[in-house]
Amino acid sequence: MLLPFVPVLLGSQLIIAVADPIPTIDVQNTCRAAAGVFTGTTTQNDVDICVSSEQRAREQIIKDWAQYAPTDRARCVQAGAKVYLPSYVEWLTCLEMETAVKRMRQEDKPPAPTRRQR
Repeated sequence: MLLPFVPVLLGSQLIIAVADPIPTIDVQNTCRAAAGVFTGTTTQNDVDICVSSEQRAREQIIKDWAQYAPTDRARCVQAGAKVYLPSYVEWLTCLEMETAVKRMRQEDKPPAPTRRQR
């Protein structure tokens, strides 16, 4: 009897995953701007290295997206912010740091007291 509900449950998980997509950014624009700021030039080699790093970071974010808490995703991935040029490398760093801090806090928690049987 439980089998007919399995596709419904799986389908609802897919809807949730699609409803919270990873924003797409223009890494060419970000990398050209970064190359100009850091080196004073926009050499194609600098831009190519940056684009490659951004693509690897995006792939890692896509791979681990479901593992990140929704609050961390919202805090780290601010595609709507017009204050800076967005970067997948920056987002990935933020997401990994949030995850690491939570893990450390869990490890630092003292064990729960055990009750003695009377």
